[in-house]
Amino acid sequence: MLRARFGLLAICGVLAATAARAGLYPLQVPMLPRPFALDVEGKLEFLDVERLHSASPRQHPQGKARLHLATDLSSRLRFVADLTGTAGGTPRNDDGAGIYDFQHVRQDLSPSLELGEAYLDFSSAQLDLRVGLQKFAWGKLDAVQPNDLANPEKHYDPFLEEENDRKIGVPAIAPTLYLPAAKPWLPTEMRLTLVWEPIYVPYWFPDQDERWYPPLARVPPQSTVQGLTVENRSRFRNAALPSRTLEHGSYAARFSGFLGGADFALYYFEGFDPAPALGASARGFVRLDPLSARLFDVRSEIEIFPEFERIRAAGGDLAYRLFGATLRAEGAYVFDRPYPRSIRDVVASQRVGAVDPAALASGREQEVAVTLAPVNVRRDGIEWGAGGDLFVGETFVLAQVNQTAVLGNRTDLLISDLETRFGLTLRHGFLDDRLKAELVGLYAMQDVAGLAHPRLTYSVNDHLDVRIGYLAIEGREDSLVGQYQRNDEGYVRVRFLF
Repeated sequence: MLRARFGLLAICGVLAATAARAGLYPLQVPMLPRPFALDVEGKLEFLDVERLHSASPRQHPQGKARLHLATDLSSRLRFVADLTGTAGGTPRNDDGAGIYDFQHVRQDLSPSLELGEAYLDFSSAQLDLRVGLQKFAWGKLDAVQPNDLANPEKHYDPFLEEENDRKIGVPAIAPTLYLPAAKPWLPTEMRLTLVWEPIYVPYWFPDQDERWYPPLARVPPQSTVQGLTVENRSRFRNAALPSRTLEHGSYAARFSGFLGGADFALYYFEGFDPAPALGASARGFVRLDPLSARLFDVRSEIEIFPEFERIRAAGGDLAYRLFGATLRAEGAYVFDRPYPRSIRDVVASQRVGAVDPAALASGREQEVAVTLAPVNVRRDGIEWGAGGDLFVGETFVLAQVNQTAVLGNRTDLLISDLETRFGLTLRHGFLDDRLKAELVGLYAMQDVAGLAHPRLTYSVNDHLDVRIGYLAIEGREDSLVGQYQRNDEGYVRVRFLF
C-alpha cells in the first residue's frame, strides 16, 4: 500500500514537471482552411485518504488528471471538451481499466477515463446554442440546490470530490435566448434557457464493498422473519435502463433576469430524477434440518438494484446584495418524487410464503416466495433553502438552512417528513492568502446528526497547492447522515494546475 502511494505520487510529480502550462496552441485540422488556437488547461491531483475506523472500507490512493480544451472554430462557433482520467480511489474490486459509459449505474473501473463535456457552442447577439455533452449549474444556494436537476452525479466520494467533478455530462441541446427589456418596468438581462436531453443518463453508484455505499442500503447478515432466523446474502446489480426513445427524454427551462437589484430565476424540469433510488427483490430457500437447534435452515438471496423514476419540478431562486452581504433563497415543488426507506428495515420485514410439506419432509431445500415491501414511496415534496455570505473582517462567513417537507406521508423514511439542515462555512487567509484555513459544518436537526470538515490549503505557487483535511461524521446510525459515522477520515491532497 505504501509503495502504491509513493508510486502514484511519483507519477503525478513527473507529469507535473513535464506538463505544459495553460495556453494557446496552433492546431491544423484537415478540411479547414486555416489553423486555429487550442486553449488547454487542466489539473493533476493526488489524494491519499486514511480511515480512522477499521470497520470502514478502505480507500486506495488516487491519482487524477483532467484536461479542459476549448477552441474557436470561427468567430461564432466554439468547441469545448473536458476529459478526466483516474487511477485508484474508492473501487476495491475493480473490473479493470475502462471508459465510463451511459448504460450502467455500477461501474467499478480503475484506471478509468471519463468524457465530462464535449459540445459545440454557437453564439450571437440574440442566441447562444450549445449542442453535445454538457453540464449545467442551476440554482443559487451553496452545495444543495433544489432546482439543479439536469445532471445526474457520481456518488463515489460525496464529500471530497468537488461539485462540478461529481456531475455527469449529458447529451443535450440547450438554446439560450437573450430577451430585450421592451418596458422600463420589465426585468433587465432577461434570458430563457431551454434544455432537451433526448436520452436518459443514469447516476453512477458505488458497489456494496466500497467506502461510500450507504450502510442503510446494506442487507443485514441475519434477520428474524415469522419466528425463523433467516441467513441473508445480497449483491448489488445493474438494471436495464429505460428505453432510449423520445418519450423518455428530459426537459428543462430556466428564465432569469434582474429586477429591483435582485438576481432571480424561474425553473421547470420534467424527466428522470437525478437522485439515486434503489430497489430490492428476494428469493427464499427452506430446508428441514432435524439436527439443528433451529430445526429449519432458511436463507434469502437478495438483489439490490437501481430504479429509475420520472418527476416534475417547478421552482425559483433569488439573490440580493444588502449591506455588504449576499442573501440567497431558493425553492422547488417536486411532484411524485421517490423517497427511500431503509433497505435494512425492508429486509427485516420480509414475508416468506408457504412451503411444500412433501419437499420439506424429504430434506431437500425448496424455494419459497419472499415478499418485500417497496423500498421507495412516491410523494410530493417542497424543498427550499435560504442563506447568505459576507466578510467579517478578513474572514469569509457563509450560513445556510435547507429544508425538505414530504407531503401526505405516513411511512417511515430515511428522512423525516420535515427535514431541516443547517450549514456553515468559515474561511480565512494567512500569509498573503497563500495559506487558507476553512471549516465546513453541517447539522441535521431532526436526525441529531452532523459533520465537520476542517482543512488547510497551502499554495506553493500559482500552479501547485497542498491540502490536508479531516472529515468527522456523527449521528444516529439510522439517519441519512449518521449512517456514515464510521467513515471519519483524514486526507492529503496535492494538486498541480496548468
